[in-house]
Amino acid sequence: MPPPVAALDADVLVPIIACDFLLTAFDHGLYEPVVSVIALDEVERTLNDDFPNLTADVVRFRVDAMRDALADQLIDPDPSDAPDAINAKDRHVVAAALAGEAALLVSNDNALRQQVDRAAIALRAVTLDEFALDLSERSADGVNEVIDALVSKRTRRPVTRAELLVALAKPFPRMVAALADASDA
Repeated sequence: MPPPVAALDADVLVPIIACDFLLTAFDHGLYEPVVSVIALDEVERTLNDDFPNLTADVVRFRVDAMRDALADQLIDPDPSDAPDAINAKDRHVVAAALAGEAALLVSNDNALRQQVDRAAIALRAVTLDEFALDLSERSADGVNEVIDALVSKRTRRPVTRAELLVALAKPFPRMVAALADASDA
């Protein structure tokens, strides 16, 4: 079965642990992302506005690294390609999803998910946790490899797998619970 194609909204790329999981899952071939270039601009603006402890250089470095990692997945959408049912601020996300032939739109924005569900388009909107749970159901081994890779990347301040799972439980509660249930079985 080919990996799913999923459009990522800016709100799922802002939290560092969620972003790291998503980019590492992409590196491991668990899915193909589609990202609007405008969404990366939103990520940068949000990090600058909402995280005063991060310097502009740190934010720029992080967003540039995301641009590099997603270079072939970035779409410069025409927001007018999105249905009228989608609000103006999110039309670029849906237009990118449609242009990139994504089957899923991953967003924690409830209003956007509802608008996508009501629009007559071939796109299903899911939360970040629903998406991660789906990835773990498709390939538990693949998600476990992603988690192992995340643990091994953390060398400046090493973490154990258990500590990383605790951190992942905040953005991915259902996925982490499913992984725990599988390891208990």
